[in-house]
Amino acid sequence: MRTETVGDGTPELAVVSCLHGDEQCGKSAIESLLAERLTFERPVTFVVANEAAVGANVRFVDEDLNRAFPGDPDGDTYESRLAAELMAELREKQVLDLHSTQSHPDPFALVDGLDEASARLARATGLERLVDIGHVPGGLIGEVDGVAVECGYVGTATAARNAERVLRNFLGVTGALDVTAEESDPDVYRVTDVVEGRDFEFVGQNFQQVPEGTVFAHRADESLRADEPFYPVLMSTGGYDEMVGFKAERVGRLSNVE
Repeated sequence: MRTETVGDGTPELAVVSCLHGDEQCGKSAIESLLAERLTFERPVTFVVANEAAVGANVRFVDEDLNRAFPGDPDGDTYESRLAAELMAELREKQVLDLHSTQSHPDPFALVDGLDEASARLARATGLERLVDIGHVPGGLIGEVDGVAVECGYVGTATAARNAERVLRNFLGVTGALDVTAEESDPDVYRVTDVVEGRDFEFVGQNFQQVPEGTVFAHRADESLRADEPFYPVLMSTGGYDEMVGFKAERVGRLSNVE
């Protein structure tokens, strides 16, 4: 794990990248921002988390770091020990956690449960879509006061640009940088179910409603058909080993659902 704190005082904000070593858009955004040697109004800790996986350009070394929290300092896996180290670093901080995905080209935010603190951080991203993924246990944002952002497709320059835009907006809204920034009032989607299965081709579109009775994924021996309308979130053909993604309901603008 590599950390760098900029600004004077005890940091209450942290920006995390590379929980997954092959998702390097956040690392690119952090390095681009720090290269400008800007003056920070509030101290911020920047983290490149899974350096071993980054070096090998793989998702993880022994296990998915984002499913290893809170970790164990004496754990059997590299990621279990790293998760414990990360938790010690991030405790008492508000966290922006930057990711990329195989599911959707445009950035969106995720929180683990919707309360005043998570809503405030979600608005600071400036994004127009917010997913409450609290139905699914695990993940860094389930352990800290934080918001995650899926910045775009893995390995693309667009994801890196999106990550930098979100990062600057977040730091502007939270008062860490004196930059132009705006809070958003995102559309909220709440995850209601997990769609399990291997080797399915996803044929819908994320955030586009799947009507009842519509096939949304298939493989040679089986088709998955909606038994009721839902919105796909983080669904993809090859993004997961054991599932297609998540079903969600659209619950309205954040300002109306808090």
